Amino acid sequence: MHSSPRIQAHTFIRWMNNKLVKAQKPLVRSLVRDLQTAAPLIALVEVCRDAELPFKYHEECDTEEQKQENWRNFLNFMVEENVVDKEFSETSNEDIMGGNVKLILGLVWMLIQKYHIQAEDARRAMLDWIQVVIPQANIKNFTTDWNNGRALSALVDTCIPGAIADWNLLDENNAVENITTAMQIAEEDLSIPALLAPDDMANPEVDELSIMTYISCFNMQLFNNLLFWLRAKIPHRSIENLTLDWNNGVNLAYLVESLAPGSWDNLDDVSPDTAEDNIKKGLKLAYDALGVFPRVKVEELISHEISELSMATYMWQFRNSKITSGYAESTAQRCIASGLGLTRGTLGEPAKFTVHAGNAGVGELHVKISSPGSEPIMPLVEDLGLGEHSVSYVPTQFGDYIISVTWAEQHVPGSPFKAVVLGPPDVTKCALSGEGLHIARPGWPAEFLVNAQTAGVGHLTANIQGANSNPNVEIEEYSEGKFKGTYIAKESGDHDLFVYWSNEPVPGSPFLVHVEESLPPSAMIKTTGGRMLQSDTVHRAGDSIELDVDTQDAGDGQLAAVAIGPKGDAVPVEIIANRNRTFTLKLLTSKGGRYLVNVYFNGSHIPNSPFKVRVCNPEAIWAEGPGLMDSFVGDQGDFQVFTRDAGHGTLSVRVNGPKDKFRVDMWKGADRTVNCRYNPEVVGKYTVNIKWEDEHVKGSPYTIQVRKRPDNGVEGR
Repeated sequence: MHSSPRIQAHTFIRWMNNKLVKAQKPLVRSLVRDLQTAAPLIALVEVCRDAELPFKYHEECDTEEQKQENWRNFLNFMVEENVVDKEFSETSNEDIMGGNVKLILGLVWMLIQKYHIQAEDARRAMLDWIQVVIPQANIKNFTTDWNNGRALSALVDTCIPGAIADWNLLDENNAVENITTAMQIAEEDLSIPALLAPDDMANPEVDELSIMTYISCFNMQLFNNLLFWLRAKIPHRSIENLTLDWNNGVNLAYLVESLAPGSWDNLDDVSPDTAEDNIKKGLKLAYDALGVFPRVKVEELISHEISELSMATYMWQFRNSKITSGYAESTAQRCIASGLGLTRGTLGEPAKFTVHAGNAGVGELHVKISSPGSEPIMPLVEDLGLGEHSVSYVPTQFGDYIISVTWAEQHVPGSPFKAVVLGPPDVTKCALSGEGLHIARPGWPAEFLVNAQTAGVGHLTANIQGANSNPNVEIEEYSEGKFKGTYIAKESGDHDLFVYWSNEPVPGSPFLVHVEESLPPSAMIKTTGGRMLQSDTVHRAGDSIELDVDTQDAGDGQLAAVAIGPKGDAVPVEIIANRNRTFTLKLLTSKGGRYLVNVYFNGSHIPNSPFKVRVCNPEAIWAEGPGLMDSFVGDQGDFQVFTRDAGHGTLSVRVNGPKDKFRVDMWKGADRTVNCRYNPEVVGKYTVNIKWEDEHVKGSPYTIQVRKRPDNGVEGR
């Protein structure tokens, strides 16, 4: 994620002032200067909560003591509100007062998550929400997918139907103009301020948090549109909100029956006293009849713990659903499309993917593929039986292919897909960087980086030649189209480094590398212990990973450390000074993935730096699908496990039924999604255990009751 402090600061200030001006509070002009007293932030939270905070504060501070008192009371209250943790409250006070822009931006973003977006994982919650509100825009991120203005225009058109009806025909080359028009309509007709400049939004390196903050300003208008639609569908019911009015399941029952007549028997007998049964039945019938995926949990609805955004994400699916005359009608939402052919291909070679429609009922599969040119692409669709379909096509030219997959005239989840067929190798598009292109030390790892994302189809090779030795060069593709080369020179003197893309020398190759014999003081540093040295260990998110460092033999100097997290973000490393010039480094992990801990002495890496730390996070995994809900004998138990943010680890899925274990078929989907299927054959209770690194994921184990299907095929009849 690219982060621009300038864009973030501008966006966050506009958001704050939009709140403060309505309450006639002083506006913020500078995050550093105006927030030193904490008074604007206190006023902001009071506006967001529509209530005074439980402490008095100094609106104008004449002394440092008054500033510190404001910050101390405010941060203590933020701990109580679960906005920040106690460590942040105790350690960040002086840094924020001193103008630490990074901490200030982080604090404001935490306020936005808590009081504006109202979600702990704002990115996931907002992405789920936007994907159901404008599914045809195929949004997968909050950066590049918003650059050309089409997505923003689609959002505005959803808020004001007809405002930009032809948003999908907008010229991508007129990105700034498209965004400007959409922002003007939003500001004039919806009173949504333009929190960032159109040219910033059109920049491929746009700040993700700024986009999320701006897009979340549309939520209230969309919530109101949804409430208006719900009242029109069940006019005899009192619908005032998206949370409390749905916690007993009665309104859900009437909504399902309204959209799928005949699906809910004895509707008049539905009672608020049977809330759990109502909600369970409502979630299942909504899925069976309308393809509305059960994004909410029964216990969340009953206990009032569900957020307005989560409930709106679930309810908006009803707007997108196809109204049926009975819940036996098939729905494309039960189909699963997976395979590399949906995302990439090679010129002249078959690209393949699979569509699983075993639970989709009666329907017909249609696949339409649009090529970059005018030549039609005819896919080969093979029915494998039991709802399985194999699809293949052969790309005839380079560029983007749009793949439309529909079942019963409805798009399956994720459709339309975009597959990229790369062009021939173009070595001039390779970009190289890194110290290892120019200097190295005998016996020390030297590294260089190659970005070949726009260099077409190819492979990277490299070799280095010295006067008496030719060290091996290891190539690692650490991200799609991005490579890291590593070598260890065995002797001093000049070496020639040759780098090739598909056997063609990259620009600047061969590179003259000076290998110097002298060792820097950092080479004398010793690592004497700590879990960070256990490179084969998979740690848990939340663990504190330590490294003991001895600098006694290195002389005078400065020890420093910084870690790069799984998302490429900087993660602080605590350095604790012990006796005799020894130190303990502590890395506190919060996400799953690989961390690279760079440890420097006088600006140079110490031996074995950077240290690789592998972290798993079972809490970041979730599963959903009909296979995790009560069903009937003969239904396929399909569900998906989402592991994208889980980091390193192994997934295990076990299903135990009345007759011991059941076979579970598993296959990989896009974006580290794992598709799972089992076939319950007998009546009884089933337990689905989903574990990551031998730890249960969120919601696991699941208990499913499988019943015999009644003769009329309707539950409860």
